[in-house]
Amino acid sequence: MLSRLDEIDTDWLTAVLRQSGHPDAELTGFVLTPIGAGNVSDTVRVDLTHRQAGAEPPSLVCKFRCSGEQAHAHGISSGSYYREVGSFPAVAGACRTPRLYWIAGGYDNINLVMEDLSRVSRAGDQIAGCDLRDARAVVGELAKLHRTFYPMAAASAPDWAMTMAATADYWSGAIANSLPLIRDVAAGDISEAEMATVAAAVAAAHRWYSLPVTRATLTHGDPRVDNILFLDHDDGSVEAVLIDWQMTGWRNPMHDVGYFLSGSVTRADRRAHERDLLAYYAAVFGDGYPPEQITQDYRVQLLGGLMTTIAAYSLIPLTDPVKALLLALLRRNLSAAIDWDSIAAIEG
Repeated sequence: MLSRLDEIDTDWLTAVLRQSGHPDAELTGFVLTPIGAGNVSDTVRVDLTHRQAGAEPPSLVCKFRCSGEQAHAHGISSGSYYREVGSFPAVAGACRTPRLYWIAGGYDNINLVMEDLSRVSRAGDQIAGCDLRDARAVVGELAKLHRTFYPMAAASAPDWAMTMAATADYWSGAIANSLPLIRDVAAGDISEAEMATVAAAVAAAHRWYSLPVTRATLTHGDPRVDNILFLDHDDGSVEAVLIDWQMTGWRNPMHDVGYFLSGSVTRADRRAHERDLLAYYAAVFGDGYPPEQITQDYRVQLLGGLMTTIAAYSLIPLTDPVKALLLALLRRNLSAAIDWDSIAAIEG
């Protein structure tokens, strides 16, 4: 297993290809191109030069531990590397993910090699948000993922799966540490009422993470639109591809749906269409999760987006691009939490 992206060489890439269904692979060169912001990992596209012209695949995506000290420390302490090593193979086939070529690692490292969709897909734009056609595709994939493992008893949850109660101290601590940072860097961009909601969420965080889980499945955990790729097909349909499985966990299904709709859809579109999207989720999911229960769970679980956004202020370096990303999320998360009076619902 490699420790850094600069350790990648042709021998290692050739070995990866040979053990993943390309026994005659032989590479003579490659080029690395960074992808993404590298908040909790270092990810690159690897363009391959094969000895035999036209050999497949022409490129791969490699994801390794983050080279930034603060983000790497978070990757270890939060279990992000270990979780993705376990979850990525487990969810393959339950919903649309990139093809997996190789994965190895543990608590302090990850080597993930997967299908490169960067040239044939659209990357989600968190700041711009997600349009309704794309949102529908995401909600459908989440329903497929959830129904595959639902219902999942606590005793059946994999050991790598994040659980809310087990992480309550970690996340509520990070959330508490974030409050002064948000007051410092975001106070001029959100209203006094919104800042009061941030403070209320901070006060309620440990209680929210410790709520009993009576309906559970495997959840993605971080389905922001910039953790999703979109494939546009000739028939006009859109396919959502879920990536970044670092927060996969045993949770209520609505954790993912609330997280996505409260953070990745514009406030106007969410308000106008979220109930239709919840109905679509129910239709794809099928029997076993009544629509009225979905709506009740959604009200409480959409706080996952707000809690994660608040925590991020103290967990990752606040560069200008990160601050812009977090502000876009925070504004939408707060709007949803206020619209649904979600903090009050914790006591319901």
